[in-house]
Amino acid sequence: MATRKTKLIGIEDAACLFGKSIHQMREYKSKGLLKVADCQGNKDLYDMAEVILLKHLIHEMRVREGLSLSQISICLDQMMGRAA
Repeated sequence: MATRKTKLIGIEDAACLFGKSIHQMREYKSKGLLKVADCQGNKDLYDMAEVILLKHLIHEMRVREGLSLSQISICLDQMMGRAA
């Protein structure tokens, strides 16, 4: 069975993929929406595939369901089996 190679990206690239500012991405991280996959020195790195998935999930939950970022964080933790 082949293992998936995870592409890690910095917060700047994550912000570009989301179409958000770095400040907004830090807010997503502080609310538990964006999880750090790894660190290099003092730089947080994120799984690119997860960032892309989260962009779509968060958009759907905000627009269609009207959830707050805190509510979305709880839903994502349950959906993705993530530790809060």
